[in-house]
Amino acid sequence: MSQPQAALAESTERALDSSHPPWYVVHTKPRHEQTASDNLLRQGYEVYLPHIKVIKRVRGRQQALQEPLFPRYLFLQPGSAALSIAPVRSTLGVSTIVRFGQVPALMRAETVQGIRAFEASRNAVGDDKLSPLQEGVRVRIVDGLLAGLEGLISDVSRQRVIVLLQLIGKDTRVSLSRHQLAIAY
Repeated sequence: MSQPQAALAESTERALDSSHPPWYVVHTKPRHEQTASDNLLRQGYEVYLPHIKVIKRVRGRQQALQEPLFPRYLFLQPGSAALSIAPVRSTLGVSTIVRFGQVPALMRAETVQGIRAFEASRNAVGDDKLSPLQEGVRVRIVDGLLAGLEGLISDVSRQRVIVLLQLIGKDTRVSLSRHQLAIAY
C-alpha cells in the first residue's frame, strides 16, 4: 500500500472511531469564512476558524488586524454522532468539503490543538514584534520631503523609526514616523 493510500486508510479508520470525532476541512467562498462559520454553528456543528494578528497598512498607517490563518478554510466537527456532514456543502458561505477522491479530508485532534497553540502564541505577541519594520531591514520612504529615498533601519521605537540614509555622500540618521515607510523590495 502506498503512503497516500495508507494515510487515507488511517484517516478513514479514525473517522469510524466514535471516541475521537474527526475534524473535517471546509473550503469557503472568498472572504466568507466568518459567514460560513456563523451558519455552521447555527446548524449545530463545532467550528474552528483560526485567526492571527497581522500588521497591515490601512489609510497610510500601520494597524494590527485579525485575519484568518488559512484564508478560505475552516475546520468543523459534527456536534453529535447523529449529525451528518451532508448539509455542510449547501451552507451559505461554504464552497465545499475538502476531499481526496471521494473521501473527506480529516484532521487529527492533535493537529487542531497544535494550530490552536500556534494561534494563541502568535496573538499574544506585541504589535511591535509583528511589524516588518525591524532593525536591519531596508525601507523606502513613501511620504514626506524624502519620499522615494531608501535606507536601512537602525532603531525602532513605539512611535518613530530611525533610518540610515546615504545623503551627500555620508550616512545620515533620520527619524521618521512608521506610516512614512514601506519595505523596499
